[in-house]
Amino acid sequence: MKHSLGLKFVAVVLAAFSLVLAVGAGAGMFALEQSGLYVGGLDKLQNQEYESMAKEIANRYVSKYVVDEQGKIPYRLEKNLYPDPMERGDADHWRVKLQKGDEVLADPGQWSHDYVMSYTITPLYPITVDPDYKPPETDTDPDAPTKDPDDEPPKADWESGLTMEDVPSGYLYRDTQTLWENGAINTYYLYYYEAETYTVTVYMREGVLQSSAMHLLTTLYPYRYTCVGLLVAALIVFAASMVFLLWAAGRNSKGEIQLGGLNVLPLDIYFLLTGLGLAAMSLLFSKVLQWVQSKGPHVGNLSLLALNLLAMVVLPICLCMALAAQLKKHDNYWWKHCVIGWCLNKLFRGIVLALRGIRAVGALLPLTWQWLLSAVILTAAAVGSWLLFTAVGGLSILLLILVLAACLAVVAYGAYAFGTLMRGVHRMAAGELDYKVKTAYLTGHYLDFANRLNALSETAMIAAQQQTRSERMRTELITNVSHDIKTPLTSIINFADLLQKPHTEQEEAEYLEVLSRQSRQLKKLIEDLVELSRVNAGSVPVNLVEMDAAETVNQVLGEFSDKLDSAKLTPVFHTPEKTMTMRADGKLVWRILSNLLTNAIKYAMPGTRLYIALEQNADAVLLSLSNISRQQLSQPPEELMERFVRGDTARNSEGSGLGLNIARSLMELQGGQMTLQLDGDLFKVTLEFPNA
Repeated sequence: MKHSLGLKFVAVVLAAFSLVLAVGAGAGMFALEQSGLYVGGLDKLQNQEYESMAKEIANRYVSKYVVDEQGKIPYRLEKNLYPDPMERGDADHWRVKLQKGDEVLADPGQWSHDYVMSYTITPLYPITVDPDYKPPETDTDPDAPTKDPDDEPPKADWESGLTMEDVPSGYLYRDTQTLWENGAINTYYLYYYEAETYTVTVYMREGVLQSSAMHLLTTLYPYRYTCVGLLVAALIVFAASMVFLLWAAGRNSKGEIQLGGLNVLPLDIYFLLTGLGLAAMSLLFSKVLQWVQSKGPHVGNLSLLALNLLAMVVLPICLCMALAAQLKKHDNYWWKHCVIGWCLNKLFRGIVLALRGIRAVGALLPLTWQWLLSAVILTAAAVGSWLLFTAVGGLSILLLILVLAACLAVVAYGAYAFGTLMRGVHRMAAGELDYKVKTAYLTGHYLDFANRLNALSETAMIAAQQQTRSERMRTELITNVSHDIKTPLTSIINFADLLQKPHTEQEEAEYLEVLSRQSRQLKKLIEDLVELSRVNAGSVPVNLVEMDAAETVNQVLGEFSDKLDSAKLTPVFHTPEKTMTMRADGKLVWRILSNLLTNAIKYAMPGTRLYIALEQNADAVLLSLSNISRQQLSQPPEELMERFVRGDTARNSEGSGLGLNIARSLMELQGGQMTLQLDGDLFKVTLEFPNA
């Protein structure tokens, strides 16, 4: 665990450091690119800076000179529009020589310099018109406080004394400026005129470019290509560190998701604390940046900025780790664990419980009373809203509109629900018993009514299917019984008639054999019918005892060994090592197995095997018999266990078709059950006896 925490700490520091390094390298590359240092050299940039600064100084100097000499403008407005160039912070590193033709107006004299640039400039100067201006009265009070020189013009006659109608002609354009004076805003109109042409020569020393930005560019220039490599490497390290941190977030040393430490802090509180921390560190960063700018971009100062930025980056990285860790927890842990999610979840549950309570109380009322109560509530709300609107007006009209809309919605919903139910009733009454009423938008008594209609439809469908099946089974029962009784009876009558006619001894023996066989078949059919009647009437005695399942199977197979050999069926039964006892009636079990083996002898494919298996679970003993059918089985399993149904659909084979039905009924009398499974030609019967 300690190793895991240490590794995560190293990864956090590495990610933060690489991100800060990437930001620094990217910012440096951007500054170098904007300055053109990737295309041109440092000398070219310096020359451009010298030229730009010289041009700015020349324009400001000549403009200030012309304004002072020829222009008329309030002093404070002049300070804003034409600041004195000598107030620049780099004024000690440059001087200006001003000429008008051959006349030298300003000369720096003998002054050492490194660069000289000369410009020919035709400046503009303004004349100000303020018709509403009133000169301030002279204060003769000796005790009056001394006024700030900035509040009064240095010359009492700065104002032109002109109105807008007396403005000298020849101005190029007019501008408007405002100035806050004596507690009010004064508006001035400035008319700009073109002055004479001046020649301005600017002398500069190298120190004039020693600004923070230029110093930083000069420092970064030798490492301009190194910044590219640093940026790529830092981004790769940052991406790898973040992938590891997001994977390891919330995992212990064993790789299991187990939140701990700050990861369990609710995310909304985490976001809030991170935002506050970033805001505080941003404020600190701005203060440190100002201090660094004042002291110069030295290595120590830049390191201090980097540490501040590193601390700012660590906070969002930790937030990402907490978010990733909580997202790995199941059941929306991140949402349920946060304060907002918890409050919204409780609020939602409260609303749901309240609605369920109202719905439960409403469900206790009959539909008529629900409609009456809804009508009373909506009527009272509509009347109250109308009275409020007539008394107050304003926003109460919105309440009235909402109430009327609610009334319309209730009526429309009732009409829709009633129409849906009536449509279902009409279609069911027309004979569409399989029609289902759509319940998607129904609720309350409407939903209950629809569910009852659908249940009634299902009941009617089942009843109709059962009636159809019963009619079909009754018809088949009469047909099959008539056929199965008529066939042997007809043979008996015919051969008895033949015996009364002249015949040989050999023919007599054949006739008697047929009479005996058909009599036995008729007897068997009658016995099966009687036994089925007794079973259905519940008059068959049942004596349940403990029986050895394997011994019972072996006894029945011994009784049927000759018949199985004649049918060319090989029984396969492996006696289980463990004794399996079941609770059953021996006579009924023998009759059930006798019917099943007889059924196999009649319908199984000759030359195949008859598999018999025993299994036991916690509740019952399972006895299964499986064989391959001689003919294709097209009937479903349930139909084969009905009365007078045989796998031989042509009814050419002997048998009553009652064997499986009797076996199933006898199993039910003993508290067990019989199931039939068909898989192609595979016929499998499973008997389930209760454990002893």
